[in-house]
Amino acid sequence: MAPIGVDKAAAGQGVAARLKGVIRQDRIMTDPVMTYAYSGDASHYRLVPAVVVIVNTEQEVRAVIAAARAERLPLTFRAAGTSLSGQAITDGVLAVLGDGWRKLAVHEGAEQVTLGPAMIVANVNKALKPFNKKLGPDPASQATCKIGGVVNNNSSGMCCGVAYNTYHTMARLRVMLVDGTVLDSGDAGSVRAFRESHAELLGKLHDLHMEVCQDSELVALIREKYRIKNTVGYSINALVDFHDPIDILIHLIVGSEGTLGFVSEVTYNTIPEHPYKVTGLIPFPDPHSCGRAITRLSNGGVQQTHGVTSAEYLERRALAAVEHLPVMQPYLRFFTETSPAMLIDVTAESPEELEREIAAATAVLRAEGATDIDFGDGDAERAHLLWDMRKGFIPMFGATRPKGTTMLTEDVAAPVERLADFVIDMRKLLDEYGYDDGVLFGHALAGNLHFQMAADFANPAEVEQFDRFSVALGELVSVQYGGSLKAEHGTGRAIASFVELEWGATAYRVMQRIKALFDPEGLLNPGVLLNPDPQVHVHDLKRMPLADEIVDMCIECGFCEPACPSHHMTLSPRQRIVVTRERARLKASGEDPERLEALEEGFDYAGLATCVAGNVCALRCPVGIETGSMVIGERARRRTDSQRRVAHAVGGHMVALERGMKLGVGAQALSRTIIGDGATDALAGLARKLTGGAVPRVSSALRPGPGAPKAAPAGTGEKVVYFPSCATRLFGAATNEHGLLPTTEAMLALLRRAGFDPVVPEHAEGECCGQPFLSKGFPEEAERVGGRTRVELDRLSDAGRLPVLTDASTCAKHMREHPGEAVVADSAEFLIAEVLPRLKLTRKLPAVAVHHNCSAQRLKEQQAINALAAAIADKVVVLDAISCCGYAGDKGLFVPELNEHATRFGKAQIPAGCEVGLSTVSTCATGLSERMGIPFFSIASLLEKVSR
Repeated sequence: MAPIGVDKAAAGQGVAARLKGVIRQDRIMTDPVMTYAYSGDASHYRLVPAVVVIVNTEQEVRAVIAAARAERLPLTFRAAGTSLSGQAITDGVLAVLGDGWRKLAVHEGAEQVTLGPAMIVANVNKALKPFNKKLGPDPASQATCKIGGVVNNNSSGMCCGVAYNTYHTMARLRVMLVDGTVLDSGDAGSVRAFRESHAELLGKLHDLHMEVCQDSELVALIREKYRIKNTVGYSINALVDFHDPIDILIHLIVGSEGTLGFVSEVTYNTIPEHPYKVTGLIPFPDPHSCGRAITRLSNGGVQQTHGVTSAEYLERRALAAVEHLPVMQPYLRFFTETSPAMLIDVTAESPEELEREIAAATAVLRAEGATDIDFGDGDAERAHLLWDMRKGFIPMFGATRPKGTTMLTEDVAAPVERLADFVIDMRKLLDEYGYDDGVLFGHALAGNLHFQMAADFANPAEVEQFDRFSVALGELVSVQYGGSLKAEHGTGRAIASFVELEWGATAYRVMQRIKALFDPEGLLNPGVLLNPDPQVHVHDLKRMPLADEIVDMCIECGFCEPACPSHHMTLSPRQRIVVTRERARLKASGEDPERLEALEEGFDYAGLATCVAGNVCALRCPVGIETGSMVIGERARRRTDSQRRVAHAVGGHMVALERGMKLGVGAQALSRTIIGDGATDALAGLARKLTGGAVPRVSSALRPGPGAPKAAPAGTGEKVVYFPSCATRLFGAATNEHGLLPTTEAMLALLRRAGFDPVVPEHAEGECCGQPFLSKGFPEEAERVGGRTRVELDRLSDAGRLPVLTDASTCAKHMREHPGEAVVADSAEFLIAEVLPRLKLTRKLPAVAVHHNCSAQRLKEQQAINALAAAIADKVVVLDAISCCGYAGDKGLFVPELNEHATRFGKAQIPAGCEVGLSTVSTCATGLSERMGIPFFSIASLLEKVSR
């Protein structure tokens, strides 16, 4: 193990100092908030790093290695932090992958794909889908987990089995060793240079290869252990599968959990994604019959890309956690108290082959007693929902655990021919050690079972119980069944103390020699994968103190993070929850008040000011945890009486506020025409600096809005109430330059063109739904201001008899959550359903870029918006690289760095010839217009133009 500096905090500061000038300062973190934010991965362990560094290049990685070595701190690399065995945390230096590693290059014919370690697996598969190809590894966390973690854990998944993991589908690897040398196994020059510079290392690997191959008993053990899924210890099958030391080296890196080097690039051989597939949830009368059926369907444990490509075992207690989902309702009548089910995919290259494969699978299922066999006639939506249920199983079950407990998840494997007995014995073990609420499920075609349970690690008795259970588990799986204690989650801290039990003394000594060859100092992720401490699995256990009922059931899986606009700038939703829990613990215990004060102060910007609170993170969370709602509640709790009085005064003078804001926005726009953009920005920047950020930042994209439209005389058409949102009234777009009408005028024109008689509030100026007050932490004022608007809309709509629409998704969503008698539709919904069918489109645009803002996503409007965009333009480009633009009402004015960070990948998605964009909120359109290089407009403005 690497010697750790006596003063870890000082050593962390030393690393930061050594990296100054090499890595941008905002990517080096030693403060209490940010280091604690990175203290956990998805496992049940927690370690607070001394310093966190976000790295983007090999040069930066090399510098971090040198700094860690100089300060005598261990170094751990982290990708997405979805690791379930505690391998992505450290109390030393944590190097987190930044944006620089997002390389994706699909080779000709998509037979191969080259990837940077920060690429999310699902995004890679999305790029490969047009070619009917995919990556072999398909972990359940693929919408979040990154390639760096997949390589370093040799991750597999639902359909991967053994044959299609990284070890078997990797064509090339680029890796940096602990001395800073880079080896690119696909570059002849790099390999040649490495053979010369590292002849000693390669020679010792060759000697180790020869030594192992001459030990027939060890070779037989290795062959048997890797017949099933196995990520326990190093991939020592490389020593018998390959002869060239270069091949041995790169395959030892796979599954090494960052203990041997840093993977900077990988090329995969892709596998077919056959287009014909059916999915079935097949109930069985008992676990044994289900296990027998899976064994018969498993092809002897050899995975295929056709036929039965996946068979998930779901025990009855596991099904109980998800049986409330709509997709599960047709199956409930087949479930007894003990009946498990199999989630099965049958795949083929042609319809005819699919029919044959279904018939073959059906015969096996029927013979083993399946109580219902229904493959859904190829219903893709049903299949998608069933797999979403399965992929979200870990966090969904975690949300059912007792509050304040830590979720534990382990994965084991046994020879598939013994699966039927294995599921029975695993259930007995869980019950025997008091985990009768635990559940079993898993990728059973590969003999792989997951199990989940919960424990309160603040209770020493439960720590001891977990220790005894872990020992018994090792005996059952490793000894009795000759299986693997970690089938696909990686060894980590969870299993490091059981590696020798699993492999025996001879193989274990081989693994120790491998670590010593690559990392003689023990600098890289020490104690992970190999650890002499027999109790390491019960050290540094994660506690989950109650903090806020909105988020108490979070298991810290990290599935939310890709959606968060502030992730890697300040905090992600998971990290906001993590820091909130620690603040709650320190408040309750009374310990370390200075640290608590630092966390409270740091959370103000990192946790509150930079959270858009749009809750788009909840869409990624399998149990829908709304971290944004927690943040809004915290903002409210931090408000002072004087701040509430100011908010109350503002709420009582909304007309004056609107006029003042409109005047300010107009003044900066006028200034640009008189003194130019440069001088205007300089003056505004000076004012912002002198006031400590109290003056908003301005930009050339910030345009004054059209204000409230005047009520028109009653017409003869079908009446509809149109409420122009305050955001639309205040913030406009470059409509004049592009021959467009402002949103309010365009909406009225469209309604009339479609035969409607629009009714507009006579005094719309100053009217507000209340959402801005709620977001800022003034719920009482939000209700007062919004209540006035509800009363007016109820009156105009004749108590809801007339339809009501607004032109901002955020307002529509808020008014639905705080309804009056009138049900408010968003513009996208109303335009697609009621207006578009009555229009004649005369001149479509060549292309339009579309952004789905947070509220549009929460309202599930994407399909309607895309359909409207398709009516407006010949080509529709959805900016899926931007989950949320980060403008968030006025955050683009007061926290502009959030908008800049959130949109950083969007511009690259806009193709040549696309000159306009579309957004359903005017403030979002402002931020996108500035960052994307093209102006963004409302649906109404664009649809009005093409239907003139």
